[in-house]
Formats: sequence, structure tokens, C-alpha cells
Amino acid sequence: MFLFICIFNLCDFRGIWIPRWSLDDKQKIFEVIDNKFNHIFLQIFGNGEAYYPSEIAPVRINDDRWLKEFLYQAHLKGIKVSAWINVFYSWGYGEKIANVRHPINFVPDWYVFDKNQRAILDYNIEELKKLNIEGYYLAPAHPSVRIYLLKIIEEVLNKYDFDGIHLDYIRYPKEEFIYDIHLRTKFIRRFFYDPLEFDGEQIKTRLGLTGVCDFGIIWRNFVNNDLTEFVIQIKERVKSITSDCLVSAAVKPDWAVARSEFFQDWLSWVNNDYIDFVCLMAYTNDIERIIQKTLRNVKNPEKIVIGLGIYNLSPGIIKKQIDLIKKTPFSGYVYFSYEQLKENSNYVEIISD
Repeated sequence: MFLFICIFNLCDFRGIWIPRWSLDDKQKIFEVIDNKFNHIFLQIFGNGEAYYPSEIAPVRINDDRWLKEFLYQAHLKGIKVSAWINVFYSWGYGEKIANVRHPINFVPDWYVFDKNQRAILDYNIEELKKLNIEGYYLAPAHPSVRIYLLKIIEEVLNKYDFDGIHLDYIRYPKEEFIYDIHLRTKFIRRFFYDPLEFDGEQIKTRLGLTGVCDFGIIWRNFVNNDLTEFVIQIKERVKSITSDCLVSAAVKPDWAVARSEFFQDWLSWVNNDYIDFVCLMAYTNDIERIIQKTLRNVKNPEKIVIGLGIYNLSPGIIKKQIDLIKKTPFSGYVYFSYEQLKENSNYVEIISD
């Protein structure tokens, strides 16, 4: 454990998420965090748009002098900075962007499909809200989507001196949206059955109810493993560019829910060293249950950082949660997010050096 922590500099991890709507603060960010944090997750790719001059994706901020200066100042202060990237989450509830470079406009088949072969792009905002889905998601299994996202990651690492790549929304939006043609085709090539057939009478007659149930389990495991393969591919690509660059992910806090409902098998990622560390988005008053469940199942607890929701919890509760985390073998915690920190300095003051 000690060797891992020293290599990756994760001991006493004190992180802060800086969302894209806070980037205008630029150097002011360092005043707000007051040298209390040693890792920043800086969102430079969200809603399918780059917050730097990209040659690949649609651009929201064309000037990157602020970004280069920010990274320079952070490193002078001994703060590591990871490039926070929204992976499959491509657009939210707002009016759809007109930019022709955005995938939502030129490649609609890049997005996820439901069991009725209805594309998520055909859902209106109210329908998405009823399903508790944040917006429109790219299809994780689509080969062109993967190439596109890998190129963005490569571009970020080749242009800027980031210490890590931080993957957000590295999951499916819901278990109903795992039926795009590319994922199904991969499954058919291996098992010779289309997952869309599992509810049909013909396959029930051929395999029986038990056989159909078994295939359902195989299908869901297949979806999990397919997404895991992409996580491995990302890490390999990142390390080939910068060997000491950290690859992390923001994940659903309950590993079983993450795996069964969002196909985000982060426990496997951590236990098999497919990723350097994960941040559990444990934005709740009761994090003890998540901590205990994680400790029972994770092989490498030093690869766990706990995300704390300062947007919905008081400084007093956050202080208690920090004290609890310090008693575990986890590497530390990360605040979500900077905006609340800026509004209430008490969240800074409760952090002890």
C-alpha cells in the first residue's frame, strides 16, 4: 500500500471539483481554496464542448492562455491538476447546440438506443426527466465514439501539462439504453443471439425460461465487460503518452448499483488495476454504509477517494465525514464543488493541514 501511495502521490488526498461554469474565476480559484487542497479536477470538456481551442470538438473557450497559466501556478503551489472530462454525457436539458461540429448534429447514430430501438435523441426533455436521466448520452460501444473520445484525451495531454485525466459519466444513462446496434452486434458475433430476441416466444421455446434467464445474465455481464474494455483502452492510451499521468473516474458510490443499473463496474476497475483511482460520489448525510460496503469488497482501498457533497451538507456534517474518512485506509476526499466553497469559506476552514 505504501509503495502505491508514494508512486501516485495519493496520500492525504484533498481534492476539489472545479466545474466549467466556474472557469471564469481563473486565478481567483487559488485564493478561494487557500492552499488547503492538493488536487484539482478542472472541467475542460463538458456537454460535448471543449473549454480550450480544440481541433476535434466544438469549442466554448478559444483562448488557452488562462489554462496554461493556471496549470503553471498550480504546479508552483504543489497542486496536481486532472483534466475533468464528461465522457458519454453529450448534451443536457438546454436548447440543442447549433454548432455543426457537435455529434448531436452530425452523427445521431452515435447515441444510445432503448429496447424498442428508439434513440435517446428522440426523447424530449420531459421524458428524460421522468426517467431521471440528465441528458443525451453517446453510445459507449460505438467504435467511432471511442475513437473520437480517445482523440480528445490525446489532444488534451499533448497540448497541456495535466497530471491526470478524470473521467466523468463513464457509464450508461440507465439500463434501458443498452440496445444500440454496435453493442448488440458485438454480442451476436460471440453468442449468435440478439438481446432484442430475449422476450420473444421463439427463443423461449428453443432455450426454455431458464436458458433465456441465463442469457439475460450473460448479456448484462457482456455490457459491463465491454465498457470496462474501453476504460482499459483509455488508461493504456494515457500511459503511452505520459506514463505518470493519473487516470481516475467519478463513479456511483454503491458499486453494486453502479454495475447493475449503469454498467459502471468500478469495483473491477479498482481491484484489477484498470484505473489509478476512483472518486465515489457519496453526496449523502450517511456515508458510513458506503464506506463499509466498499471496504468489504475492495482489494485496494488506497485507490478510493470519497466525494463529499458540500452543495447539500453543512460544514459541520462535512467535518464529521472528513474525520470518518481519515480513520479508513482510503486515500482521502474531494469536495463537490468549488461554487459552494466560494460562497461559504467555512468549508475551507474545517480542513486541517
